[in-house]
Amino acid sequence: MSVATVPVVRARPATLFELEELEGLPCGCVTVTYRARPWGVAVVSLEAKGPHCTLAGHGPGEILLLGDPAELEAGEDVR
Repeated sequence: MSVATVPVVRARPATLFELEELEGLPCGCVTVTYRARPWGVAVVSLEAKGPHCTLAGHGPGEILLLGDPAELEAGEDVR
């Protein structure tokens, strides 16, 4: 009598955000554009503050834009 083996399938965790683009700003800060996969929404946030940036609104983790990815591709300025 043989014993059947059942393969173990491990599910890969779903990715909530997918990196789209990194961009350096003139002030030295770095923005990152993510796409929220389940909803198709683009999120642009400040990833790193430049060492000499004097802009009060620039802080790591600040959301600069939240919206439709088509609007981002149309060339909207997020600064």
